[in-house]
Amino acid sequence: MSVLTLTDTAEQVTIAIRVKDRDKMIDFYKDIIGFTLKREENTLAIMGVKEDETQYLWLEESPRAKEHFGEVKKLNQFTLEISNLEELGDVYHRFKQANYPIVATNYEKKVRVLVDDPEGNRLEIVASNDNQAVKNDEQLLALATGKFVTLSPKISLQEVQLNVNEPKKEEEFLQSVLDFHLGKEESGKDSDFNVIVNQTDSTVAGIEGSEVLGLEIIRFVVTEEVIAAIEKQFIEQQQDYYVDKKKTILTVYDPAGLEWWFVRKK
Repeated sequence: MSVLTLTDTAEQVTIAIRVKDRDKMIDFYKDIIGFTLKREENTLAIMGVKEDETQYLWLEESPRAKEHFGEVKKLNQFTLEISNLEELGDVYHRFKQANYPIVATNYEKKVRVLVDDPEGNRLEIVASNDNQAVKNDEQLLALATGKFVTLSPKISLQEVQLNVNEPKKEEEFLQSVLDFHLGKEESGKDSDFNVIVNQTDSTVAGIEGSEVLGLEIIRFVVTEEVIAAIEKQFIEQQQDYYVDKKKTILTVYDPAGLEWWFVRKK
């Protein structure tokens, strides 16, 4: 397992997941996790927070993509960082109210709550646990006040764990092509975005993202200068990519068939 970190470049990170039942997935991420449904565009639902226009999660309905539920796919899990323990307590309380199954909890430097969404995508929700203020499920539940009915603007997408058939090839792409660097599991910087690469023999993990439900796109909002620098590097490396005429979006596929977007900040 390798941890690769992208520092400071991205001002916003979005995870795009292909889904079978968009309404069911919207209900989960809105009513239990606490996202706000910002808008819907044809088959796409865009999730964020009330206070700003940051796009954290895209749910794209794709009835023709194959399900492969219960099999190992590209996404091992993704991590959502919560502002504080009280906010996480309210999220945990919503799980309990809905009688929604929780995979695991952990109480160390951070409180970690692991769940699988209705289509089997694993989500890790974490909050800092200074001085191990919370040590068990009962103490976390006791922090719930109902103050955080929806997620606060202080949340962030911190990490994605990928399952790939050829980890060395994926790591080389992330470092040489996308300028990730080898990092530590907990960098301590809110601006960092980590990708953890895990090896798997699953053939499903190697299928192009558009053909199977699950993780399809990782999207970054960056400056015009960053897009120009990335394109220059792609040209020098003879890397296949797409960029529109106005240089507002640049996309590239990694060796595992996952699509990476770099979108110019407005």
